[in-house]
Amino acid sequence: MATKKEWTEYFALINDREPSAEEVIKAVESGDISINTNSNTKDGGFAEAELSEKTHKAYKNAKKQAGNYWVWIKPILGHPSEHANVTGTIFLWLTFAIASITGALSFSNVVRRSLNAAYQSYSAFSGNSQATMIRQSLDAFNMQLFFYAVVIFAILYLAALPGLLLVNRTVFSVKITVSKYLKWFVPLTFINIIGAILSFFVPIPSMSISTLSDTESIMRTLFNSFSILAVIAVIGVAILMIGQQFMVMEAHPNNQKIDALWLVLLQWIMSIIVILIELKIVITPLLETLTKSIGNF
Repeated sequence: MATKKEWTEYFALINDREPSAEEVIKAVESGDISINTNSNTKDGGFAEAELSEKTHKAYKNAKKQAGNYWVWIKPILGHPSEHANVTGTIFLWLTFAIASITGALSFSNVVRRSLNAAYQSYSAFSGNSQATMIRQSLDAFNMQLFFYAVVIFAILYLAALPGLLLVNRTVFSVKITVSKYLKWFVPLTFINIIGAILSFFVPIPSMSISTLSDTESIMRTLFNSFSILAVIAVIGVAILMIGQQFMVMEAHPNNQKIDALWLVLLQWIMSIIVILIELKIVITPLLETLTKSIGNF
C-alpha cells in the first residue's frame, strides 16, 4: 500500500494525467492507498514487506504497459490525423527514439556495407599485414557513424518544435504541443522501419581487381542504393511537414487575424533557421570528426 501522495504520483506517471476523485476513492477502497500511519516507519514510509509488494506491483504494471504499446500505436498508425489528443508520454518518446534509430540505420548501414565490400576486396589481393588493423578501425568507424547518425536524425527531427511552440503558444501548452508533434512519429517510424529493412537489400557495388577501374559502374550502383533510401527519407519529411500543417490549422482555424497559410509558412521558415543553426553548431563538427576518422584508415 502507498500513501495518497505516492499513489497519485505513480498514477500520473503511468496514465499521463491526474486521477479523479472517484479513482482515488476506489484506490482507498481496494487498499492501494493506505489511510493509516505506520508508527514503525519514518515520515510515512513503508515497511519492508509493503515496499516489496509495491515494487512487485509496479513491475507488473510496467510489464502490462509495455505489452500495450502495440495497442496504443495501432490506431494512431492507421488514422494519425484523427487522433488530435494523444496521451502516453513514455510511448511518444519511445516512438521518437525508434524513428531516430531506424532512420540512422538506413543510411549508416549502406555505408557500412559499402566499406565492408571495399575492405574484402582489399584484403583479398593485398596481403598487407595492416589488414587486421584496418578491420578494427573500420569497425570503430561504423559504430561512430551510426551513433553520429542517430544524433543527427534526432536533432533534425526536433527542428520543427521551436516554430510550433511559437506559432501555437497562445492555444497549446508546451506539453500539448510536444505531444501533438511526437504523435506524427508513429507513421514516420513505420516508414523508417521499411527503410532500415531495405538498407540490408539495396545493391552494393562488387569490388575486385577487374572492377575497380570501372568507377562509373560503382558510382551508379551507389547512387541507385542511396536514391531508394532518399525516397524513404522524403516520404518521412513529408509526413512531418503535413503533421506540422495539421497542428497549425488546428490551433488557428478560419477567421483569424493572421491566416493559417502565413502561420504555416512562418513555422517552416523558423524550422529552416533552426536546421541551419544545427548544421553550424552540431552537424558540421560531427561530420568533420567522421572525415578525420576516414583519414586514419
